[in-house]
Amino acid sequence: MVAQSHEAEQRTYLRKERRDAYFAALRVAVLDIRRLRYERARKVRRLRKVERYWTKTKRIEMSMEALIALHAFGSAGARQFAEAWRVAAETDDLDTMQQLVQQFSELMRVELQEG
Repeated sequence: MVAQSHEAEQRTYLRKERRDAYFAALRVAVLDIRRLRYERARKVRRLRKVERYWTKTKRIEMSMEALIALHAFGSAGARQFAEAWRVAAETDDLDTMQQLVQQFSELMRVELQEG
C-alpha cells in the first residue's frame, strides 16, 4: 500500500512538471509569435511595450528554461516540437510557427488529459 501511494505521488509530480514545462514552452512560443506579428505589421509602439517587459535577456532565459523542462519532462512529441520550433523561429517562419503552436496545443490537451 505504501508503494502504491508513493507511485501515485510520483505520477502526480511528473504530471505537474510536464504540465509546467508545456505551459512554459507555449508561453515562449506565443510571445515569439506576438513579437514577430508586431514587427511585421510595423506596430512599433506595441512591440516596444512587449520588449520593455519581456527583455531579450528575459526571453532567452525563458526559452532556455522551457527547453530544459521539455527535455526533462516532455514526451517525444514535445521534444520534436521544440526542434521544429527552433528551426521555424530561426528563419522567422510565422506560418509554420503558428501551425506548430496549434499542433503543440493539441498535443498538450491529449497528453495532459490522459494522466
